[in-house]
Amino acid sequence: MSLIEWSDQFALGVEWMDDTHREFVQMVQSLDNAGEDAFLAQYDAFIAHTEDHFQRENEIMQQTAFPPLHCHLSEHENVLNIMRDVRRMVADEGRFDVGRVLVREMAPWFTNHAATMDNMLARFLQMQADGQSVSPSQMPPACGAGCGHEHEAA
Repeated sequence: MSLIEWSDQFALGVEWMDDTHREFVQMVQSLDNAGEDAFLAQYDAFIAHTEDHFQRENEIMQQTAFPPLHCHLSEHENVLNIMRDVRRMVADEGRFDVGRVLVREMAPWFTNHAATMDNMLARFLQMQADGQSVSPSQMPPACGAGCGHEHEAA
């Protein structure tokens, strides 16, 4: 059984986000099945993909003044820092067990992140594309909940 599989529950209706998320899910699946001989190379590709994925979202959020920008940026940076720390542990100490734990944890993290933070971003982008002016007060309260920057514009 796979840790995570792409399904319509992940579709956000923003094509580039959905395409990137499909790739992310596929990479998690591949890493889950990778042997130690292939793990680090696949993990490096996963980090590079995730850096590009987050950078694109970060740029869009900054360009569009996405209200909970700071929370989303912080989440991305925290995940990348953990991924890089785990990479060092795998490469320098042979801690494949730690790498496998990270891979297993990426599935529930992604499910939550896509359903909350990325869902809000997608809704915001769709509203803007429809010509709607979106102010921070129009964003649902849960959009920035728990981040300490509720309804804060960039």
